[in-house]
Amino acid sequence: MQIKKLMIPAKVVALEYLLQRLHESHPKYSEIEADYARFLKGYRGEKAVAYYLNFLPDKKFYLFHSLRLPSGKSHFQMDHLLLTTRFALILECKNFFGTLFFDDSFNQMIRIANEKEEGFQDPISQAKWHQQQLKSFFHSRNISLPTDYFVVISNPSTIVKTNPQNRQALKKVIHGHSLLDKIAEADRMFQTELFDPKEVRNLGKRLLKSHVEEEFDALEKYRLRKSEILTGVRCPQCGRIPMIRKNRTWFCRECRTKDKNAHVSAVEDYFHLFGASITNKQFRDFVHLHSEDTAKRLLKSLNLPTKGANKGRKYLKP
Repeated sequence: MQIKKLMIPAKVVALEYLLQRLHESHPKYSEIEADYARFLKGYRGEKAVAYYLNFLPDKKFYLFHSLRLPSGKSHFQMDHLLLTTRFALILECKNFFGTLFFDDSFNQMIRIANEKEEGFQDPISQAKWHQQQLKSFFHSRNISLPTDYFVVISNPSTIVKTNPQNRQALKKVIHGHSLLDKIAEADRMFQTELFDPKEVRNLGKRLLKSHVEEEFDALEKYRLRKSEILTGVRCPQCGRIPMIRKNRTWFCRECRTKDKNAHVSAVEDYFHLFGASITNKQFRDFVHLHSEDTAKRLLKSLNLPTKGANKGRKYLKP
């Protein structure tokens, strides 16, 4: 049973909107584009692993995707967490291509691809750290439940290697297509029933209640000023910015597209980039409108929740 469903990460969404409103010649564009590709690749890897988890019996396994829990003054986030009446299982997903070598001498992962060798943080150490954090979370709440973990390589064509003495990698690193078999092994290993079904459901609710969404401010992350963001309504057909307001509709001078509702996506862009509220003036400045009455009518048509009245009214992100 999925308690917390897999969603596209907020940072992936924010960077997608940012790239659409940043000129390709901007000095930060390449960096942002690379980060976007990396984050999106990670999400796709988690999604590929989630496919196999859908085959688990609903009444036996409770699934949490991207669960982010408090740990002291910080937080830790697990790609996937499986909760049962007998144990909890953490899945750390990695979406790499090429050949991966798990080096236990220096606790690192080496990737060889396109005749290039790169070093990465050891996913096993990362998964063990999440395991320790989850144990501490349970302990502080008087929850007694064994925990285990696997590192799951989502790309089936990725070659995984290690030395014969690295028993940890041989035991804990698996491909996605082996995941269900490994979960079955863990299920056989933990035999003691520690919770009844009702208690584990309540535990799942406690975990979900403790989840803290990660905040991601794209402008702050890349130290961008509002003035560096391209304003105006974006053409839904060719992507050109800005469209112009003409005869109660939006008109693209590049591809001649007309769209009465093109401002809707502009408001979404604004929310993702600048915050959870927008005023009439902010809307006019962003979409290049002069008429306060037209802006009021367009904003009202969106049926957004509001706060305040008259010129102090703010339209809120739903």
